[in-house]
Amino acid sequence: MIDFNSYMQNIDTVFFQQLCMEYGQLKHLKRNEYLSLAGEIWPYFGFLEKGIVKYTCKNQTENKIYNVGFSFAHEFIADYPACLYKIPAEINIQTITACDIYICPIQILKQKLEEKTESIQAARIAAEQLFFQSYARYLDLYRFTSEERYCHLLKRCPEILQLLSLKEIASYLKITPTHMSRIRKSITMNT
Repeated sequence: MIDFNSYMQNIDTVFFQQLCMEYGQLKHLKRNEYLSLAGEIWPYFGFLEKGIVKYTCKNQTENKIYNVGFSFAHEFIADYPACLYKIPAEINIQTITACDIYICPIQILKQKLEEKTESIQAARIAAEQLFFQSYARYLDLYRFTSEERYCHLLKRCPEILQLLSLKEIASYLKITPTHMSRIRKSITMNT
């Protein structure tokens, strides 16, 4: 599922993966378990050996939970600003499937960044790439219709329909499942 989090393609992930596997603790989590809750401090990051994790936040006015991102096998998990600065998280991190995750204290990353300049470069590039992807997603909410966002998502990673429920995808696109059904029906009728 490398195309979902496309920023990963531009990062030397070996440095981060080695930190997690060498200094982290392997956790076996069941479906729907939380790693981190909004408002709590969770000073860790992790390498997802297997499974799928979602990131959610709550819209206070609507009293609704929205999916804001996902991590798939061989990707990383974190609420990066919250863990890096040890501040309360803005999001929840929850497993969608059973997961094996190497959880590593952020202090290890900070320590390694102080030891080697190459490590600082790797962390800077990772932060930049994450920002670029977040910025593009933010802009997409304004420059594309919900149907166009759905089509772009399927084009970028067609296997997402086999990995996530339509409800999870609709939440990520910030549309209702009913609206998503209409979009899918419209696309089917037009092809």
